[in-house]
Order: sequence, then structure tokens, then C-alpha cells
Amino acid sequence: MQYHIQTTLIWDSFKEKCHCPMCKIYNISENRLIKQYLGEAVMLPEYRVKVNQRGFCARHTLALYNGDNKLGTALQLQTRTEAVNKQIISVKNAKRAKVLAKQLAETLDTCIICDTVDEMMVRYSYTVAQMYANEKDFPKLFSESDGFCMKHFIQLMYYADYAGKSAEQYLRDLISVQKRALSRCESDLDGFAAQFDYRHSSSGSDRYNNALKNAILKLKGDIF
Repeated sequence: MQYHIQTTLIWDSFKEKCHCPMCKIYNISENRLIKQYLGEAVMLPEYRVKVNQRGFCARHTLALYNGDNKLGTALQLQTRTEAVNKQIISVKNAKRAKVLAKQLAETLDTCIICDTVDEMMVRYSYTVAQMYANEKDFPKLFSESDGFCMKHFIQLMYYADYAGKSAEQYLRDLISVQKRALSRCESDLDGFAAQFDYRHSSSGSDRYNNALKNAILKLKGDIF
């Protein structure tokens, strides 16, 4: 099977037994891109053009600022600032001002890093389905995972057709894995809440103490 993206990262992330293998893939891919925009991409014209057009969201701007290449970050922000400044033109009435304000608002959160990672995650999502259908040992590893954050669970469902003839079984396993993970979250949150009952004498286990964070990871992804 010829894949459109390297599968090693998928194998490694699923073997790690984390809250969401796809979040793991996202974070690794994102960090690589941040390093890229702190490194060789700074001086490459094709990357500067992309930065000019899309810029960086607030989160990735902060990541670049906190990185180890202040000069590179300054050059890229200079490029983007120039592009934004050119979009600000004189307007003579409130109607035109609203139009311009809307156009400028659309530039606030555009981000070349977000765009690139999101495109990569689409490829990773349908590659997971292809691997389920074509890699002998992958279905077992997949079905033994601890589920996914809801965003990536939905994305995996959306691209289930890439599993071909195995799509039905793939979806059964995907949904089973996710429902099992969410049921565990429900149970752990019950246990966590019970610790605040004055009738409950035990201080609770680490499993219950981590229930709140684990539920957030499942519902909202790795936002920590």
C-alpha cells in the first residue's frame, strides 16, 4: 500500500497509549513546523510569501516569540506587518468602513502553521483508515487504544471510507473504543465528585484525582 504520508509517527503514537494518538501526532507535527519557521524557513522566499499571505495566529505568534530566533521572528512579522498595513486604506463613509473592517477581521486569525498542520491531520486521518485495512497488526493496536479527543474522533469517522471494504469493521472498532473511553471518563468523574461528599472517607485514587483533566483531554483535546 502506497501512503501519502509517513506511517511511523502513527505507529509510534498509537503504541504510546496516550489520551489521543491523533493529538500526539498533531503536537509533534506542530512543533516541527514551529522549529521550521524559527529556522531555515525564515530566509526562503516561498515561505516568506506564505507568511505574507496568512501570517500566524496568536498562539503560534507567541510560540515563535518564545523560540530561540528573535531575528527570524522579527523578519517574518515585518513581512506580515507590511502586508496588513497595505490592506488598510482610506474610507470616506461608514458603509465602506464596515466592509474594510470585515476584510481586516478575516486576517486576525489566519495562520500558515495552523493551515499546514490541519492539512497534515487530514492526511493522517485517512491514512489511519488505510492502515486499518492494510496493515496486519494495526487493527489490534487501534482497538486497544484509549480513545481520542472528540475533534479527532469526528475527523477519523469522516474519513472512514478510506478503509475501503474494511470501513464497517473500522467504524465498529472506532466507535467502540471511543464509547469505552468516554464511559471511563464518566465513571472517573463520578468517583472524583464523590470525594467531595462529607460521607466519603477516602481521599480517592490517582485515577479519580486525574478525572477532571482526563475528561477535558477527551472533550477538548490537548489544550494544556
